Amino acid sequence: MSACQAPRSQHLDSTEFKPPPGAMRYALDPESSRIWLQLHADGALARLGHTHVIVARQLRGDAWLHPQLERSALELAIPVDALLVDDPRERAAAGAEFAEPIDAEARAGTREHMLGESQLDVAHYPSLTLRSLHVRPVDAAANAGAGAARAVVIEFQVTLRDHTAQLSVPVQWQLQGEQLRATGAVEFKQSDLGIEAYSALLGALRVADTVAARFEIVAQRVR
Repeated sequence: MSACQAPRSQHLDSTEFKPPPGAMRYALDPESSRIWLQLHADGALARLGHTHVIVARQLRGDAWLHPQLERSALELAIPVDALLVDDPRERAAAGAEFAEPIDAEARAGTREHMLGESQLDVAHYPSLTLRSLHVRPVDAAANAGAGAARAVVIEFQVTLRDHTAQLSVPVQWQLQGEQLRATGAVEFKQSDLGIEAYSALLGALRVADTVAARFEIVAQRVR
């Protein structure tokens, strides 16, 4: 898992997003873009709990690629109601640690709690948004030919419910004709995003605060 700077929880100005002048626009492909979240059980009775795989789908947004890479930008929205919880195929693909199937009733209960008022509160906050604040190249442009993979660190403003925080995310990206593809992995804490992890039995059984995420974002050039 790639290391990252810990999120800095704070309230930020939610100014209107303005695309950088001179940048090429790439619209996210909601059918090909995914974010996978892996959560673990914690506490004295962790052996009685479950690991979880949550998949964010139907992502919306745009990437703006500028010739001066640090002037590029990305904004995306994750519809909370489209989150896929512990799908058997996604669990199997996540590896042996997540291979144990979870029955439909347990999956539905996890999803209901996750979308409820004490967690994501989908009734009042239907989307989670990420907006880039800074883009920092971490490779030498002179060594990156046409179509070569490039590396950047993107500082995001994350807005979840009525809370905002900053999160640094290492990203590998590549242009393939008219398509922009970005991948990466990062760890963050639910508490840094204003979410209290699920807990039962006075904390003896709970979901760990740390979440492991990986992503694949695909976007098409807009002319």
